[in-house]
Amino acid sequence: MNVERLYEEIVRDLERRADAEKAKKEMRYHKKVGAGFKAYGLSATEFYELARKHQGPFKQLCFHERAELARNFFRSGYGGQMSFGVILLKLSVEEMKPEDFAVLEVAGDCLNNWGTVDGFCIDVLQPLLFAYPKEVLEILNKWNKADSLWKRRASVVVFTRKVGESGRFTDEALKLCNNLIWDREDYVRKGVGWALKDNMRGNKQKVLQFVKELRRKRVSAVITLYAIRDIHGKERNEILSKTPI
Repeated sequence: MNVERLYEEIVRDLERRADAEKAKKEMRYHKKVGAGFKAYGLSATEFYELARKHQGPFKQLCFHERAELARNFFRSGYGGQMSFGVILLKLSVEEMKPEDFAVLEVAGDCLNNWGTVDGFCIDVLQPLLFAYPKEVLEILNKWNKADSLWKRRASVVVFTRKVGESGRFTDEALKLCNNLIWDREDYVRKGVGWALKDNMRGNKQKVLQFVKELRRKRVSAVITLYAIRDIHGKERNEILSKTPI
C-alpha cells in the first residue's frame, strides 16, 4: 500500500469535514500554550467515523509503514492528524521494539496539546513501559527536563491509570513528579496531580505521605487537591489541615 497516497486520502477526508468556525475556536483555546497547534474543527463523532473507516487499511500496513504514516501525521501540527498518529502507534505497540523508539521521539517533538499528549501516553507509552521499562524510563527522564511543557506533562501522565494502579512504578513516578512540583505551567501541574492520584491507588501510604509533604511545602493546590480527589471525610480533612512550612 502506498503510504503517501493513504496519507493524502485521510487529509482530504479531514479537510472535507472541516468546520472553519469551530476550528478557530479550538485554536484560540490552545493559542496560549499550543505553539503550532492547528485544528479542523471536527466533532468527536465525526473523527471516530473517519477512524473506523480507515481502521482496515491501517491494519494491513506493516509496522514500518505505520510508523512512517504516524510521523507524517504528528509533524502536521493538526490535532486531528496527530490523533490518527496515536491510533497507528497504538496498533503497533505489540510489534514495537526499543530499536524502533525513534518514532516515539518524533512524536514527542511534535506534541502541542493536552489531548494528544494524554492519548499518546495512555495508548502507546503505557503498554511500552510495561514491556520495556528501562528504555521507556530513559525517554521519560529526558522529557521530564525538556523545555517543551508537553514533554514534561507526558513524563508524568504515563504513570496514570493502569500504570499507577499497578503499583509497579511508584518510585519512578514520585521522582519525576517531584522534579515538576514547582513547574509554572498549569498543564504540567495538573499532570503531576493526576499521576499522584492514580499512583495512590497502587501504593497509598507512600504516595499519601509524599502529598502531605507537598502540602507542608506550599506546593500549588492544583497538584495537591487533584492528588487527593479519591480521599474523603476525616482523612481528607487531616491532609488539608497540614501546616505549611
